[in-house]
Amino acid sequence: MSPASQVAVAKDYSTSWAPRVLALAPVGPFDATPPRDPNDPLWRAALKAVEAGAPESALGAVWEDLARGRLRPWCEATTRDGIYLIARLNRTHPSVADGDAAVLVRVLCGEPQKVIASELGIATSTTSGRYLRALDQLDLGNRTLPLPLVLAAQSWAGIARVPRARTAIFEQCGELALVVSVPRPVTAHMTTLTRAEQEVAQCLIEGDCRKEIARRRATSVHTVARQFSSVFTALRIGGRYALIRCAVERRCFS
Repeated sequence: MSPASQVAVAKDYSTSWAPRVLALAPVGPFDATPPRDPNDPLWRAALKAVEAGAPESALGAVWEDLARGRLRPWCEATTRDGIYLIARLNRTHPSVADGDAAVLVRVLCGEPQKVIASELGIATSTTSGRYLRALDQLDLGNRTLPLPLVLAAQSWAGIARVPRARTAIFEQCGELALVVSVPRPVTAHMTTLTRAEQEVAQCLIEGDCRKEIARRRATSVHTVARQFSSVFTALRIGGRYALIRCAVERRCFS
């Protein structure tokens, strides 16, 4: 059994945390359309909270609270230097079942579902079902998982260390929210990749789809797909989550 699977099975989610409120957002309820523009007043308040926060990272605690129903992801934004996620604080959602949470963490740590199924003695379809059920319960189904949450899962499992990650609490219209900040990856540290592959790897790590990457790079979706394959072959990995783990191991977030 891998270190990630051991942690995922044994870890107790019961510990919570309560940072102090560091900023007030000036406008808009949380049920409005989530803004993605970092210049929006909501995001300015969130960034202010991050800047005022303590230097310690609490990514592991973020994942713990998410799995226990204390957080719900709301919106994301990217600046020149960082990737940000806002999550609403609440204590009304049920926890993810331990078995489903364990499978989800292992997948987000880059482990193939076939390997997980083999070690657990279950069918691959059952593993996939548990993974998808956990995502749905966390309101993360049918969407690309935000990079801060993937790093939070890997941090909770003891795999990722992101020294420049930050968390802070802010208030908007009487509701509390958590903002999570992680640095954008520096994929130039992946020296086995070509420059083009490094750029594509960064886009994939940050959560861009093939169509968006192709648009940014003024190329075809088929070319991007081939570059994905080249990146995975060069690094001997498979998939975005394994790529994020590889980026952590190569200090792309340091």
